[in-house]
Amino acid sequence: MSWIVGILLVIAGAIVGFFVARYWLAEHTDEAELNQQVTQTKQQLADYRQEVAEHLATAQALVGQLEETQDKLKAYLHHSADLLQREQEQPSLPFFAEDTIRELRMANKVNGEKRRSDDKAPSDMPRDYSDTKSGLFK
Repeated sequence: MSWIVGILLVIAGAIVGFFVARYWLAEHTDEAELNQQVTQTKQQLADYRQEVAEHLATAQALVGQLEETQDKLKAYLHHSADLLQREQEQPSLPFFAEDTIRELRMANKVNGEKRRSDDKAPSDMPRDYSDTKSGLFK
């Protein structure tokens, strides 16, 4: 009978060992590692998709701002071109009035005649360089 008990214990130990080994090895086998890598990869892909979505949203907002700025610039340039066109159509206003220009021309002629008459004055030597003793060298 000890033989039968021994064989039954070996069979029971083999069955228990089989199930323990199956669950224990399932956690430590390549399949478990691959499952873990797949899970990590899926999480990384989800994170990457989220980053790309945020990047595209930011880029779209920047494009909207750029279009708005471009529209403002076009409006400003159009307004400036209209102003320049209006200025060309209007006669240009002189800096001085007609009477002031006439007075300036007359004053210029009078001053020019005075300068010419002053240039014709006799050219005497300065007193310091004359033959007589005068001035600083006395």
